[in-house]
Amino acid sequence: MTHSKKLLLITLSALASLSSVAHAQPDLSTGGYVNELQTMEMMSMLDANDNHMVSKEEFNSYYNKLFDALNKNKDDSLDENEWIGNVMDTKTSLGTGGYFTELRTKKVMSAMDSNANNKVSRKEFLSFHETIFSKMDAKSEGEVDPQNWLRRQTHN
Repeated sequence: MTHSKKLLLITLSALASLSSVAHAQPDLSTGGYVNELQTMEMMSMLDANDNHMVSKEEFNSYYNKLFDALNKNKDDSLDENEWIGNVMDTKTSLGTGGYFTELRTKKVMSAMDSNANNKVSRKEFLSFHETIFSKMDAKSEGEVDPQNWLRRQTHN
């Protein structure tokens, strides 16, 4: 096994064990989901003001819009039908194909469903993504630069 694969397994194991400590720490070991998020193409989609940074406000705005797009019945929670849905239902302007393929898996839904009721509320959805943003915001400045956005990929 290569050094980078060992490092990835250690990182994923650490993230999984951290997530089981408290509900506030969601499971980030969701396979390719975080990797598909942390691409320059996705960063550009979230960078609303084109300053080559993603602020916490831009990040939250994006995930509120994405939640609204997935929440077809407008009940402020996503059930399995809405989550998996028809791939053609979601506008491609909200993300790359690889990103949506990874997002719309049962594994990712389960990772976000902190109360295990088979639904993802807006609060659960945003909390999960808040944790991802916090991990990328290495300087705790409320914004992520390209180096930190791609950090997970460039250190594999």
